[in-house]
Amino acid sequence: MEKKSIKALKIVSVFTLIFIIVGIMLFAFQTYFVFSRNGIDLNSPRGGFKLAWFIASRVFIFITAGLLIAFVKNIIKSIKRGEIFNRCNVRILFVLAVVLPINAFLSDNLSTVCLAADRGTIILTDTPFVYIAVTLLVAILYKLACDAAEEQKLTV
Repeated sequence: MEKKSIKALKIVSVFTLIFIIVGIMLFAFQTYFVFSRNGIDLNSPRGGFKLAWFIASRVFIFITAGLLIAFVKNIIKSIKRGEIFNRCNVRILFVLAVVLPINAFLSDNLSTVCLAADRGTIILTDTPFVYIAVTLLVAILYKLACDAAEEQKLTV
């Protein structure tokens, strides 16, 4: 692989890690402000449901961020070994194909569920289905690239 391509991949990977970490910090601050300013009325008829939905939304955001960080760190480690594609990232992508749609569903409905008027209805948008399709496509392509890289290594 060309040195320019490897250098570009390293730079993009580092910026991606920075972006994910900044995003995690913003969600952590937002979560703190919601809880410190009583953003969710627990005395409302669905207060417990609202709190559970908010917490589940945050948990899946942090799980997604953790998986993305692991994915990028594996790319950086693989580059140091002279590889790009590795089996661990294939597994991470397939896990993301499950986690991302759940995260999207929870996030799509967060504002509706947590309305103060208690009239929120749960909606199903196309976002979770698009995330499933795109993530599975990328995971399968990554797996094929990983298989091709291993086969090429064996033939050399």
